[in-house]
This record gives sequence, structure tokens and C-alpha cells, in this order.
Amino acid sequence: MDESKFQDIPPMNAMVSFDAVIKSGTIAGAAQMLNLTSSAVSQRIKQLESWFRAPLFHRNGGKLELTEIGRQLAASSTTAFDQLLATTHQIRSAAASSEITISAISSFAYLRLMEALPDFYAACPDLSVTLDANNSKVDFRAQSLDLAIRYTYQPYDEGLVFEKIADEEIFPCVSPELLERVQSDDLKTLLDHSAMIIDSSPQLVNVQPGWQQWLNKFEDFEVEGYKSLRFNEYQYAQKTAIEGHGVLFARSVLAESAIASGELIRIGEHSMPSASSYYLVSRKDVPLKPPAREFAKWFREWFEMKEA
Repeated sequence: MDESKFQDIPPMNAMVSFDAVIKSGTIAGAAQMLNLTSSAVSQRIKQLESWFRAPLFHRNGGKLELTEIGRQLAASSTTAFDQLLATTHQIRSAAASSEITISAISSFAYLRLMEALPDFYAACPDLSVTLDANNSKVDFRAQSLDLAIRYTYQPYDEGLVFEKIADEEIFPCVSPELLERVQSDDLKTLLDHSAMIIDSSPQLVNVQPGWQQWLNKFEDFEVEGYKSLRFNEYQYAQKTAIEGHGVLFARSVLAESAIASGELIRIGEHSMPSASSYYLVSRKDVPLKPPAREFAKWFREWFEMKEA
């Protein structure tokens, strides 16, 4: 590349200021357009005139009129900047239209969405997903979201559409390593040699069956006296169980891959339904843009296939 040719290009900051002065008609107007001071714009115009070694404006008091050289420069620079601006808008608009922003509770994002995204990119290579792992109440206006995935027992909120993805059950699971170490699949024996792993995720408060409910229904011993490990995010509780440190009430949707791979082994055949379900959430008053609609359709089909 012949780098010397770039020496023949005027200073670009000065050219931008020149174009702004032409479009606004005044130094002050250009300063406002560019978020600069008037003196900064004036300095850039002087820099450009020095570069061309010729005045670009006649200055009659506060009024600016282009000189002949200024008119020649404006004829090409204005067209060039307008074309550049149009192309920039087109590129940015195309990029924005291919981006999908999704907010998902962190456990679902980590254990299920991260699994889904490679398949999605393979199916839709022109689209891009920005994933926001967030357990707070969904706010589409504040977060500029296209879609959200939430786990709730109250799928009702004015202005939002909730589409159920899946119900969930819980049941005890342990690692193969713990079963090997204890040499028993009896729940009480396993707890005697490890710990109750407790998922205290905020969205489960008062709605998710816990250890006491399970023992009351299926066992004949009490929760008191057993060591416990408590986590406020399910993915950490599951990782602790996989590492062999205790018995976890696995959540069927989130533990699907760990159970399929053998990292977790289910204890017994009993299960209890969760009061909450997973929902795909969108705004009622704003139609989904085409890429978000495509992702929603693809994800529903992918999830149904995985859960089948």
C-alpha cells in the first residue's frame, strides 16, 4: 500500500467541522452539532485553511460565506460525508437488526441457554445473541430487551406476554463418586455421610418444595441434625453435588444434561412438582422483531426436542 497518499488527505477532524459549519451556517451551530466549543470549531477551520493555504470562508461580521476554494471543497466533502453517513446508518441498522438481546435467570442461562447457543448459531449464522444473566424482575424498557426467560409461579404482569416453556419437578440426586464412597443408595445413609445441599435461590422462596416437605411425604426421619450446604444460585448447588459433597434436590429442567451425562444419579423414583414454571417473556405492546421471533420459534422447538 502506498502510505504517502494519505498525506494528501486533509485533517479529518477539521473536515468534519467544515462540513458541520456548512450544514448549520454558523460556527456556533456547528459547535452545537459536534458538542464542541465555538473556539474549538474555529481553530479547526483555521487548521484546514492553513492546510489548503487558502481561506475557505469570507468573514463579514458574524456571517460566513464560502470562498471559491471553499465552494469547491464543499461540493465534494458534503457529498462524501452524506454518503458515508448513509452507509454507516445502513451498516449499523443491519447489525442491530441481526442482534437479539435476551435476559435469562442465571441458572437457566448457565445450564441450558449456553448449551443451546452453539446449535442456534449453526442454524442461524447471520444472527447474534447478547445474553444478560439476571434474576431481577424483567424490565424491557430499562434493559432494551427483546426476550426474557423467567421462572415464576405468577406468570402475570400487565403489558407482558408469558409463554410457558416447561414445568419442573424436583428429586434427590447424588454423584457416582458419593454412591461409590458410601456404598448405599439409601437417602438417610447418604445424608449421614455427606450433607443436605440446599438451593436457596430467591425465586424459590415459599414456592419450591424443600427437604422437610420431601421427608414428610416420602421418608420417616427429620431434617434436624444433618449437615447442610446452602447456595443462593442453583448452578453452584448442582456443581457441589457433582463434586460429591452431598445430596441435591435436582431441578429436572436444569439437571437434564448432568443426569444424561451420568454426572448426577437420581435416588429413588419419587418426585415432587415445583409450583413454578419456565416462561418465555415478551412485551405485549411491541411486536418481536424478525430475528427475535426466529429465535423464539427455534428455541421452543429445540427445547421440546431436548425434553422429549
